Amino acid sequence: MDCYWDYTGKSIIVTGAASGIGAELCQLLARSGAGVVLVDRDKARLATATSACAKLAITEPLAILADVSDEQDIQRMVEATMARFGKIDCLVAGAAILYRTKFLDISLDEWDEVMATNVRGLMLCNQLVIAQMLKQGGGRIVNIASVAGRSMSLIGGAGYATAKHAVVGMTRHIAREFCQQGIRANAFCPGATNTPMIHDHLTAEQVGALQQNILLGRLAEADEQARVIAYMLSDAATYLNGACIDSNGGSVML
Repeated sequence: MDCYWDYTGKSIIVTGAASGIGAELCQLLARSGAGVVLVDRDKARLATATSACAKLAITEPLAILADVSDEQDIQRMVEATMARFGKIDCLVAGAAILYRTKFLDISLDEWDEVMATNVRGLMLCNQLVIAQMLKQGGGRIVNIASVAGRSMSLIGGAGYATAKHAVVGMTRHIAREFCQQGIRANAFCPGATNTPMIHDHLTAEQVGALQQNILLGRLAEADEQARVIAYMLSDAATYLNGACIDSNGGSVML
């Protein structure tokens, strides 16, 4: 088994699972024995990611087409996970959208859309999953922030940066409020990563310029970031709570 941890018997929900870091994480978790629940609103990419995950899985994965900003969708996600696996051990909340609009040109519709997915969606996923985890006696949460949530974004606009700062703040609050009830929550802050999100928004020349700000001289690969998240969920990280783990190749050091 080419993985670092054993998640046999664990049920893990991953939102934003259809591509990039989320898809790589699902494959890693599947190889390590987890019952993986892939959640995304992109039907085609979700089907592809689930198929790739299933080929590696010890436990058959579950795919859920859902918009994280929709409370009914997230309630359905929780119910479907419980029906299949009987529990929710871990949540990785990674669904997010990004626009590069200059600040003075941001419309209210764009601002509301980013906040609906990146902040409201995060809150709903955490809220409804935590309610179930409390019944079980605990669980583990990793909320995906960004280097943009630790400093600012060279890729996304102000809405994206603001939302990712909110991810960090919300995670810290959750870590404090629920740690005595067996729930650990941490934020993961990846830097620029070789994923569709990067290449959908930047030209090759812009990617090259971005790499000049990274001490390691390259973008991260999605599987490198997935391994950090898997560690954060694992029994190797039992004292990790309320932390923000940076993985940005040295582009931002705090």
